[in-house]
Amino acid sequence: MRPDGRVETSQTRTLRAATRALRLHLDTLPIDVSVDVSGDHFLAGLAFMFARQRYDCAESMIGAGFGGTVLGSMARSLLVDGLRWLWIGEQPHRRRALLGDLLEERNRICIALEKADASCPILTRWLMPLPAVADLTGQSMSWVDAPPMPSEDQLLDDLFAPTAPGPSAVPTATHLPAQLRIARQLLDMVGLRGAAMVLAHAGHGNHLGMLSSLTDDGVAGHDLRADHEALFMQVAAAGVVTTLLGAVAATPESWPPDVEQEPYLQRAVDLAADVAAAAVPIHGLATTRAVRAQSSRSQSRARPRQPVLLRPQALLAADDLLPDVNSAAEVAFAAEAYYEVARTMAINPWEHGSPILHSFLTYGGGHSGLQTVISTYNQPGSAVISVFAARMLLEEAARLIWRYSDPTIVEERAKQYFDEYRARQRKTINTLVNAGVPKAAAESIFSRPSNVILTPEGIARGRTPLPSISVMLRQMGAPFPEPGWLEVAYSMLSQVTHSTALGHLHTVRFSNGIWQGNALSAEMQALALDVACLGSAHLIGLSAAVLADLSEESKSYRHALLRSSAQVHNAARLVHGLD
Repeated sequence: MRPDGRVETSQTRTLRAATRALRLHLDTLPIDVSVDVSGDHFLAGLAFMFARQRYDCAESMIGAGFGGTVLGSMARSLLVDGLRWLWIGEQPHRRRALLGDLLEERNRICIALEKADASCPILTRWLMPLPAVADLTGQSMSWVDAPPMPSEDQLLDDLFAPTAPGPSAVPTATHLPAQLRIARQLLDMVGLRGAAMVLAHAGHGNHLGMLSSLTDDGVAGHDLRADHEALFMQVAAAGVVTTLLGAVAATPESWPPDVEQEPYLQRAVDLAADVAAAAVPIHGLATTRAVRAQSSRSQSRARPRQPVLLRPQALLAADDLLPDVNSAAEVAFAAEAYYEVARTMAINPWEHGSPILHSFLTYGGGHSGLQTVISTYNQPGSAVISVFAARMLLEEAARLIWRYSDPTIVEERAKQYFDEYRARQRKTINTLVNAGVPKAAAESIFSRPSNVILTPEGIARGRTPLPSISVMLRQMGAPFPEPGWLEVAYSMLSQVTHSTALGHLHTVRFSNGIWQGNALSAEMQALALDVACLGSAHLIGLSAAVLADLSEESKSYRHALLRSSAQVHNAARLVHGLD
């Protein structure tokens, strides 16, 4: 029995047995990272370790009773990882793009600070949280011309591009080229583009993403629907195994000599296929007809660097680096105190009539995301989950504040908000159908439980899209001395959730020359706790007030949440250096 208390169906039990079997197999591979190598080799050595850890974290969230949508966010991260490492593994010289990605993300943070008119006195810690190892500072200037990684869309184009005819039989994993062909088959699932869109909804914590937690027998915002669990874990399994195969192809010398490579990789491929076989009958996104490949697509290549001025801060010298002496202990103490405040008021959503679905989901999702952060931020190996949850809380809080910021146009903005997600839902369904998925199955992934009353409403003609997340974050940050700090915070958290090279550096710690993997930097941990408390304060406080019909108790509760989250920020800003 899982912590959520719900009874497993036989199909779900089979799926969970398959996901656990893959997890246990992957965990048997020993990993050692050498710092006496080139920068791209060092980053390649981290790739599977972090992908495996995110898969472990996602698998551990199944049936946890909270944070269901966070699982979708991690699955999306693994999908992008798998696409990247398929691209690198097929031509290992592309490994150099890891350094181009690192430089681009460093430069992106510098630009974000400029555009947001924000400051960060410890910027160097954000750009290089490790000692000067593996030429990762950029001081040698040897990889300034390295191309960045292709975008996600380019990688998907590459996956679906027509390939030269090969043998009709499926090859066995007897050598790496064959294994990578099998990896393509794992990722080339029916409707992958549509599946990626569904995962993106969960990853951004938006209204459609929250619907993945709406079940007949679970807690809204907390528990994951069976069909979404199946889709998320199928993609996660394909992503982590493809990352393994691509990383091995790119750095064959890193394979541990005491492990037989061929049987290990073949077993990993077989177990990922078992997950897919168990998942498809649950989510139903299978095709009943052949779909002709779009021959107009061409294989992606490392995109040329956009004409963006390289900021001098993006290249570091060993003497520029700051020591790893920060501590998030005081931030954690304040966050735990905030968590106690958040649990002081219980809302009965039906006390004032049938609750509004969005407020119901927002309230549950706010509590669920906060519980996810508090339950994982200090846990060895699973602290990375807190970053995914914190970013989702921050992003949806910014959207909620935008919706309610002007009382005179609340209804107009609500219409604009829900039209946005009706349009995204329609686009996702069309993408799945165009990939050969039956329309009924594509629509089913967005179905609602029987206890939810739907009011059909069309999408406004000439609708206005939502403002960018940067605009909303700037509005959310208005009360602070540096209103743009949340835009920068979002960019920094995205390094981990997007699994960039810079994000990987923030999940490794060095102490007295000894490295520790899957451990957040103090700066990243403090930032995750800070924005998680701030975001959940708005989500829980506003939705509680709506559900309680603006009672005095709910207003006092909201003010208490905001005061307590401000205390977290006062402690955190001394650690992460923003605002």
